[in-house]
Amino acid sequence: MIRYALLCDQDHAFESWFDHSAAFDKLQHAKLIECPHCSSQKIRKAPMSPQISGTRTNKRPTSNPSIAKNKDIELQNLQAEAVELARKIRNHIEQNADNVGDKFASEARKIHFEEVEPHNIYGEATSEEVDELVEDGIEISPLPTLPEDKN
Repeated sequence: MIRYALLCDQDHAFESWFDHSAAFDKLQHAKLIECPHCSSQKIRKAPMSPQISGTRTNKRPTSNPSIAKNKDIELQNLQAEAVELARKIRNHIEQNADNVGDKFASEARKIHFEEVEPHNIYGEATSEEVDELVEDGIEISPLPTLPEDKN
């Protein structure tokens, strides 16, 4: 997982996590990333300082360790809330849509071109299928990725 600081064309700042560095580019190209403040889909990476973890012990001490600890706890709480919200979103989709598995692209096309009655679906698609759906003007959104998906 990789975290990016992002900016929209209105200069709203926000952060988002991606499975890998290429995932941002793919989702941005497909216009599947949007600003949580204004819903703009014109998103760019903002400059970030690197987050390097290591085992060195000669780090500069923070001026107030209790403040640093509180910020770490606050960040952990926010991360836990974000994961829980992603779980709720995913559960809602799974309970209110049909899982069409690897037939997602073809089923989405049938719905889009009104070959079948409109209904909510979710499933799996290759990156090529996602690109083709977006090129055809078919609106899709990825399901939130949860920590347990990586196990």
